Amino acid sequence: MNYLDADFAYFLGMVIARGTISESGGVRQVTISFPYSSLEAHGITVSVDQETSINLGLVSIRERLLDLLNADITLVNSPGNIDLAIRFLRNALPWRSLLSVTRGQSSFCSFQIPQTFLNENTPDDLKREFVKGFADVAGNVRYANRYIDGRHRVRLDVLNHSLNWAVPVQLCLLLQEGLQIPVQNITWGHPNMNRDFREHQINIFAIPFLKIGFTFQHKQAVLEELALQDAQRNDNRSVGCPGRRRIRVLKDSNDRENDDRLPPEIRGKHFDSYWQICKAFGCTREPQPAQLSLFEPLESEE
Repeated sequence: MNYLDADFAYFLGMVIARGTISESGGVRQVTISFPYSSLEAHGITVSVDQETSINLGLVSIRERLLDLLNADITLVNSPGNIDLAIRFLRNALPWRSLLSVTRGQSSFCSFQIPQTFLNENTPDDLKREFVKGFADVAGNVRYANRYIDGRHRVRLDVLNHSLNWAVPVQLCLLLQEGLQIPVQNITWGHPNMNRDFREHQINIFAIPFLKIGFTFQHKQAVLEELALQDAQRNDNRSVGCPGRRRIRVLKDSNDRENDDRLPPEIRGKHFDSYWQICKAFGCTREPQPAQLSLFEPLESEE
C-alpha cells in the first residue's frame, strides 16, 4: 500500500472494526458505527464527564479525518450507535486506497486485517495507530473486565459473522508478534466456549495496553487508573498467550457445532479450549521453553 501514514492507519483500524462501504450513482460513502456500549468506560474512582468526552472525542476524530480524506463527514445518531458518515466527493487516492485494502469487501462482517499491518517491516507507530483506531470503535475498558486474579483488562470486540473469524487471530498476532503487546486469550463466540454466538473478545491486560491507549479522554482516564492499580499491586505478569495451554476440562459435544453460522473451517468440529480455535484460523504461536509447563497434552492429543 503506497498511501499509508499514521492518520490513514488509524482510519483503517476504525473501518475494519465497524465500517461499511457503499458506492452507488457516483455517491461513495463509508459509515463507521461507534456502539454506545464501546463508548462507555467504568473505572473505580475516576470521575470524567463521559458525555462531554464522547462529544469531544468524536469531534477530534472527525477533524483528523477531514484533514486526511478531503471528504464530507457528519455525525449521525442511530439506535445503539453514533455513526460517522464519510462521503467522498471524488474518486481520489484515499478512496481508491481504501478499496484496495478491503479487497472488494463492503462490510466489517467480512473485512480482514490488512496484510500491511502484519508485515514485520511496517513501522510500529503505524501498527499502533491501526490498533488504536480499532480500539476507539470496538474496544472497551471497564472494572468489570478484570480477570479472576484481579488484574484489569481491555477487551477488543469482533462481532460474530461467518466470514470474519480470522480477524481475532490476526489482531492477536499483530499485537503479540508485531508490537510485543501480550494478549491473555481470545474468548470465542462458539457454542463449545459457553458463549453461543456472541461477539469474540480479545483480552489484553491494562498495563501493556497503555502502549496503544484511547483517543477518548474518559476511556484513557479509566485505562490509566486501572493500570495504575495493577502496577501498585505489582500485577504486571502479562506474558501473553503461549499458543497452546493445558486443557483442563473436556467439554461435551453438542448439535450447535454444526450450525450454519459457523465458518466452514470449523463447522462440525469440537473444541475443548480457545487456542484450538485459534489454531484453526492460523495462529502460529508455540510455547517457548520456559512456557512448556503451561502446555501438557492430554493422552487423546498425543
